[in-house]
Amino acid sequence: MTYSKVAVTVTSNGVYRVSIERFIDRFAYAIEVEPETLSVDTEYKELDVWDSLNTLSVIAMADADFDVAISGKDVESTRTIGELWQRVEAKLGKS
Repeated sequence: MTYSKVAVTVTSNGVYRVSIERFIDRFAYAIEVEPETLSVDTEYKELDVWDSLNTLSVIAMADADFDVAISGKDVESTRTIGELWQRVEAKLGKS
């Protein structure tokens, strides 16, 4: 899978884009780990720090940092950070 490396931008047709690196940084902050310990392939629910409160933290992070509403179902139905990021990216600019 190829991931875009663009920063948060708005394209000419109004589509919002965000880099996977920025998403990983904000994800790490939300669950209180170092960003260097995460990658697009990290199976985040397998992390020692993962618990149900982190689901809420990630939902709040998506809203606060990217203005995107994701649900607990979005978090629970994805396995890797990259998969979750794709859900967030697909919703950018649609809130």
